[in-house]
Amino acid sequence: MVMDEKIYVAVTGKDLESKSSLVWAVENFGVGKEYCIVYVHQPIQISVPGAMLCDQKLRRYRKEKEKAHKNLDKYLKICKQMQVSAEKIYIEMDSVEKGILQLISDRGVRKLVMGAATDRHYSMRMRDVQSKKAIYIRREAPDTCHIWFTCNRYLICSREAKKRDNLYLESALSSSLSQSEITRGNEIVPSSSTVRDDESIKVAVMEVDNSIMEARFEASKREEAEKYAIDAIKRANDELKRRKETEKALRKAKEELVKIRSESETRITEFDMVIRKLQEKYSLSMEALKRLREERDELKIELREVSKLKSNRSKNHEPPQYFICPITQDVMEDPHVAADGFTYEGEAISGWFERGHETSPMTNKILPHTSLVQNLALRSAIQEWLQISCSCTH
Repeated sequence: MVMDEKIYVAVTGKDLESKSSLVWAVENFGVGKEYCIVYVHQPIQISVPGAMLCDQKLRRYRKEKEKAHKNLDKYLKICKQMQVSAEKIYIEMDSVEKGILQLISDRGVRKLVMGAATDRHYSMRMRDVQSKKAIYIRREAPDTCHIWFTCNRYLICSREAKKRDNLYLESALSSSLSQSEITRGNEIVPSSSTVRDDESIKVAVMEVDNSIMEARFEASKREEAEKYAIDAIKRANDELKRRKETEKALRKAKEELVKIRSESETRITEFDMVIRKLQEKYSLSMEALKRLREERDELKIELREVSKLKSNRSKNHEPPQYFICPITQDVMEDPHVAADGFTYEGEAISGWFERGHETSPMTNKILPHTSLVQNLALRSAIQEWLQISCSCTH
C-alpha cells in the first residue's frame, strides 16, 4: 500500500469549531506541506414509504449537506489566508469514528491531527484525550498512522506510529522493488543488505524527526504555560497593588471623615455655647428694658403728681423714694441705670464696681456686665423737683 504523506486534519460540523486544530497543524508542520480537511457527515435516516421519498427529510438532508460543504469551504479559506495548499474531503457515514478509520485505511494516512476535546473544555491540567471519538480512534487506528490530539491550539498528547510496522512495510516495499535484481537458481541478491541499511537509516531519521517535533511541541506548550503563569502572577501582583492602594485611600478618607466630624462637633458645641450666652444676655437686656419702661411709667406718674404739687404749692418737701440713691441714701444728681435695672448715683455705683464688686447692690446677684446707662428722664424729674422745692421754700 502506498502511504500518504499529507497532513489530514479532522474537523467537526459546527461552524469553525475545529479551527484551532487546523491552525496548530499549519503552525507546527509548516506552509510547505499539503493538507486535507476531513469532515465525516452523519446523514439523517430517510425512510422510503412505498416508492416515494419523504420530501421533508430529503430537503433537510440536502440542507445539512450544503451547510457541511460551506463549513469546509470556510476551512479552505483559512488555509488560503495562511498561504498553504489544502483540499477538502467529505465523507458520509453513520459513525464519525468509523468514517475516519475508513479514510486512514483507504488512503494510507500517516499523519492525522484531530481534537482531544472541544476548546471550551480546555484547561492547563489537561494531559489526555477526553472525547470518546478521539479515544476510539487512538485505540482502533492502524499503527502506521501518527495521530496528534490538540485542544485550543495546544498539543495535549500524540500516538506515534510503531517502528516495527514501518520497518515491515518499508522492507516489503524494498523487497518488491529489488525482485528484478534477483537471479535464478542459487544466485545471491546483490543489493538487499544495502537496501535494508538505507531503509533503516530512513526509519531512524523519521524517528529522530518525530522526536524533534514532539520536543518542539512540548517546549512550545511549556513556554505557553510559563507565559500564562507569568501573566497570571503579574495580574495578581497588579491586583494586589491596586487593592493596597484602594485600602490606603479608604483609610485616609476615613481618617479625614473622622477629623471633619470631630471638628464639626466641636464647632457645633461652641456655637451652642455662644447661642446660650447670647440668649442669656438677651434675657437680661429684656428684663432691664422692662424695668426701664416701668420706671418711665412711674416717672410719668410722679411728674403728674409733681405738677399737682406745684399747682397746689404743697408744703411737703420730702423727695420721692426713687429720687434717693440706694447706696448714698441722698437725692441723686447724676442718676445711672445698672445691669440689674436699678438706678444709682453715677459716682456711687462706679465706686462700687471699682472696689471689685461684680454683684448688684440691691439683689446681691452677679451682674452680666458693669456697663451703666444715664437715666436722663429721672435726672430731669429730679431737677424739676428741686426747682419746685426751692420755689416753695421761698
